[in-house]
Amino acid sequence: MPPPIQAPLPTPPVVSSFYMRELPKDKLVGYDTPEGKKLFKAALLEGGLEAFFPLSQQFLTVICGLGTLCMILNALKIDPAATWRKPWRWFTQEMLDCCRPLEWVKQNGITLAEFTCLAKCNGLDATTRFADQTSFEEFEQAVKDCTHSTEQLLAVSYSRASLGQTGTGHFSPAGGYTSENGGMVLILDVARFKYPSYWVPIRALYEALIPYDTTTNQPRGYCILRHPFKPEPAPALLVLNATTTIWPSLYAPLAEVATSATSYESLVSTLGEILRSPSGLPTVTSRYEGAHPSTLTMLSKSPSFDAAEGAKAHSEYRRGVARLFRYFAENSTLYKELKTADDLWKTEIAVFMLALLSAKDMKERMLATVREEVEKRLSSDLADKTIKTEVENVRRQIESLTECSMEDGTCSRPVGCRGKSSCS
Repeated sequence: MPPPIQAPLPTPPVVSSFYMRELPKDKLVGYDTPEGKKLFKAALLEGGLEAFFPLSQQFLTVICGLGTLCMILNALKIDPAATWRKPWRWFTQEMLDCCRPLEWVKQNGITLAEFTCLAKCNGLDATTRFADQTSFEEFEQAVKDCTHSTEQLLAVSYSRASLGQTGTGHFSPAGGYTSENGGMVLILDVARFKYPSYWVPIRALYEALIPYDTTTNQPRGYCILRHPFKPEPAPALLVLNATTTIWPSLYAPLAEVATSATSYESLVSTLGEILRSPSGLPTVTSRYEGAHPSTLTMLSKSPSFDAAEGAKAHSEYRRGVARLFRYFAENSTLYKELKTADDLWKTEIAVFMLALLSAKDMKERMLATVREEVEKRLSSDLADKTIKTEVENVRRQIESLTECSMEDGTCSRPVGCRGKSSCS
């Protein structure tokens, strides 16, 4: 008896894939072409490649906004205050999730306001200009200043379509400038799988900032990033547990309390009642507990990840958090004033409240007499190095999220707010 005829196996579906794209030659000049090399030489002789050397050592191929920021953070030698792979501290995109969850960013990208928020959250001083807030001459000067310096670097948020490329919005750092051909800017494109680095006429790059981002209904722009004027914060154990998605609705009642409080006691008592309620209001959390599960999974799958070392680092970190909790219970004045707070979350609430009451926008909302009393009553806690380390880290994140939300128009400013920047 002949064997049964086997049915043919179904043909697997063809999955479209691409290997890079050609640069549009009418506008852009490839970095590694003969003409690109001539522009590089001219920029070098003019001193317009100072930014290139620190940036080129940190070149990444990752999500454009996060990749650009990682390159600049590491190029400017900002300490992430968190261990990458023991014993080394180093920025990777998995660490940049204080304004948006990392999984969300992978699918949707980030806006220029969120990019600025992330930069400030992670220790940079950031000056952002949208295209409708700046002239070509101001942009040109910013490009020259940043490319001729290793102390400040420029991130550009622009429309790819305006440069004849496929895609929509994109971020990349500017690595160089030459006055040749009327002014050319070297873009170190972080999406190297798609396009190589290239030189673009500065006028064309400025015009690529103008098209509106459909997410924010604002034009794109640029961000000048530099070391903070204040000393970098020491490594901290706790982080703010909030993102730009939820922050506006959570911040509003806290800001309203600051606006209406007539004394330090009423301010702290009311904030304490709000923060101890099971309403989902943000407090602070440890870096491990606040991390998205996918982030830890991603790290564990890395070829260079050592599971034994990872477990040891995690264990040491948890012991550090436990020691910190005991320290607050013994040394923090505000901790002892929080009579109604659940002891399980008392340290987190104390850190959050100290950071909140130290934040610029909150202080500007207070009556002058209340603000003076707050500063006086919190002075002993903020003079303590261990307490200040945790508070400063969370305060910076609170201020960044608040500024980002106000920039996007999602943080409302209560009627009667007293601070100039809050009311403008």
